[in-house]
Amino acid sequence: MGTKRRGASFFSTKERHILMSIRTQVRASWTDPLGLRLVLLSLLFGGVVGCAPRATQPVDLTTPTLPVEVTLPSDWETRTGGANAGQCGYSISHPADMDGASQDTYSWILTHTTTEPSGPYPNFVYVSVIPSDFPKGGGAEIIYNYDPAETETLLNMQVGESRSLRDDPNIAPSFTYTRLPDTTLSSQSAQTYENTQPWEFPPGTKEIRYYLQANGCTYLIGGYMATVGSGESGAINEELFDQIIDTFRLAP
Repeated sequence: MGTKRRGASFFSTKERHILMSIRTQVRASWTDPLGLRLVLLSLLFGGVVGCAPRATQPVDLTTPTLPVEVTLPSDWETRTGGANAGQCGYSISHPADMDGASQDTYSWILTHTTTEPSGPYPNFVYVSVIPSDFPKGGGAEIIYNYDPAETETLLNMQVGESRSLRDDPNIAPSFTYTRLPDTTLSSQSAQTYENTQPWEFPPGTKEIRYYLQANGCTYLIGGYMATVGSGESGAINEELFDQIIDTFRLAP
């Protein structure tokens, strides 16, 4: 069977009027080069628009973010903590050769155990919790690395912004924090800060701290780690620090 060629009879009345209009414009433009270009452009864009697919309902390609379950090594231990009366509860895991100690009612410090006379290596992980009703003007309890004014300054910084918590130019660099992109801890968004030369720590030490606000509490989680190979058995490098922090979970 031969292929049928679409002649004029195959076009609707509306289509024939459009074709006649196009022919008239083209003939009129033969004597006007600018007019010819305009006609060709109109045909080009008209064809693109005419061939555009019909609008469809948007497809939601997002999938819910599920908490990543961390598989702990067999020799790791898990510690649960919080403030008095179970406020601000949390859990965190660590290697068995590391030891945690309460700094005060609201703070906990994790370091490698050591028998050296000089004491533990100056790398450690800390968790401090600040209940919403904690007195802003101070009190009998001192929460490790928590100062209300400094916390407010840090929490009001924008990502990429750097600011020192001290005005004295001699020590300002050691108290300078840069806000990094937020980090997800226990399926919650935590504001993240970096200090590359913390006060009174050996060169090559870096502090990372996170502020996580949940359950009516502020969780201040962080640590001081070695960024260069020290060769010391008690050093906490960035990889180990990240592994420990990844195990942090809010109490249900």
